[in-house]
Amino acid sequence: MKKIKLHAIFAFAIGSLLLVSCGNNATPKASLKTDVDSLSYAYGVNLADQGLMQYLEQLGVVESASNLEYEYQMKISAADSTERDNLQKELKSKVDSLNKTNAPKLNEFLKGLKEAVSAGEKKSAYIQGLSIGNQISQQMLPQFNSIVFAADTTQKVNTDQLIAGLVGTLKNQQLAISKMDAGTYVQSRIEEAQKQSQMKSEEDLKNEYQAEIDSAEQFLKENGEREEVVVLPSGLQYEIIKKGTGAIPTDTDQVKVHYHGTLLDGTVFDSSVDRNEPAVFGVTQVIPGWTEALKLMPVGSKWKVYVPYSLGYGAEDRGTIKPFSTLIFEVELLAIEK
Repeated sequence: MKKIKLHAIFAFAIGSLLLVSCGNNATPKASLKTDVDSLSYAYGVNLADQGLMQYLEQLGVVESASNLEYEYQMKISAADSTERDNLQKELKSKVDSLNKTNAPKLNEFLKGLKEAVSAGEKKSAYIQGLSIGNQISQQMLPQFNSIVFAADTTQKVNTDQLIAGLVGTLKNQQLAISKMDAGTYVQSRIEEAQKQSQMKSEEDLKNEYQAEIDSAEQFLKENGEREEVVVLPSGLQYEIIKKGTGAIPTDTDQVKVHYHGTLLDGTVFDSSVDRNEPAVFGVTQVIPGWTEALKLMPVGSKWKVYVPYSLGYGAEDRGTIKPFSTLIFEVELLAIEK
């Protein structure tokens, strides 16, 4: 499953931001009492930090503190300790003044945004000012909730904490979770949720193919009992058709091989032999079953290798090769390429 990055979730809404012309607005305070509260707050910080503030600056809703901070940081880095303290105080005073200047327009914007987020799917009364709030509540929040909470419909983002994080970032306030930590936290939760979702999807798919899995396991059990078959601890099985006497490949080697791959029912899914063209690839650039076998084969060997799905393509559907397929290869190691 492809990973979802934060900017992919946020960016599509930023281009459609419109301004709000409303009164003053009371802002919720950060209150990180639960894991959901912390995630909601961090999500709000990221919404502001991933482009919203920059867009408001472009539209003239707020004045940017970035150039001011950069200018002073350059001065501070070259100053002695006494001058550094004075410059830091001066910078703080100017940023505080800038925040006061930004506050009235920002409060107007945030009033409309908060109303739209809290209203959920209700139609907004502000045609322009609630555009971004509607984007968040009707598109971004449902998507975010579905990703991080999946099938647990009892869990959802706490919109008060989302707004607290968003507003704190827009107003340059002291944050309960820093921008960097917020980004890391939200991204890790998304990745963990995706991992859990992928595991569940694979488990569901495994149930669908259980009959085929059971049949393959029975085949491998019976095949492994044959005297000529070697069974490795990983579950890989092989039998030697021709013994080689050459060098044995290592992880860093490139090898030239001929191979013929079939499913358990004899269906051919790939064959360099049929193409009459040997293949060359790195020892670690193939499925785990191949890598394990190649690192045991002297050059000149020809083996028949039985690869359980866990050492093959796993739950992938590769057309002819269905999920959880056990594969059989005749592999002839022709040379180690230099």
